[in-house]
Amino acid sequence: MDVDFAPLLISSAELVKDNWQATVSALFGTFLGAYFAFLFERRHSEAKEREESIASAKSAQFAIWTQLNIAKNIRKQVLDPMRDDPDRHLTMKPFAVHAKFSTLNIASLTFILKGDGAHLLGEIMLSEQMFNTLIGALEQRNVRHESMQQRISRLGEEAGLDKSTKAILKDMTDSIYGLGDDAVQHLEQAFEHLRIYIEKEFSGVRALFVVSKLT
Repeated sequence: MDVDFAPLLISSAELVKDNWQATVSALFGTFLGAYFAFLFERRHSEAKEREESIASAKSAQFAIWTQLNIAKNIRKQVLDPMRDDPDRHLTMKPFAVHAKFSTLNIASLTFILKGDGAHLLGEIMLSEQMFNTLIGALEQRNVRHESMQQRISRLGEEAGLDKSTKAILKDMTDSIYGLGDDAVQHLEQAFEHLRIYIEKEFSGVRALFVVSKLT
């Protein structure tokens, strides 16, 4: 028996014709809903990423500032008073840094690699490396200087203060003066360049301003 599908097709066509506007509206509404949800989530994610980047940049500024403060204090309290003393390698007393100081979280600063700030991350890392080198050099000299004092107290000045000990102490002390000056300079530059980057990259954000108040 042959089945006539013509009436069914005609009926379906008329149903679609009568409801096409509602169908299109429903599909368009679904699309718009998904699209605006996507835009909202994207903007929320971008805003969160922006806030995290700002916080990381300011945290790096603070870490650089604490290191700069310590480096300047070392130069002012330890190095400058003995700078013109020809026997500073012997007369400059050991100095230990007991203060807690912040360190950079490099992983949180990788966003700086984008765009014009690509070189800035290297500059920031170098400034901290120079600071750490200064602290390490001071600690090594402390050990050497204390060892010299112990030798003198045990053997007397002539035997305890031999030519080799004098030469080593002089080289170490002279290098500390160079490291101190370089560390201060690089930390100041890194702080200022990071400040400029923050205010240029993140419109409306004020970076930290503290370097000028340091002495």
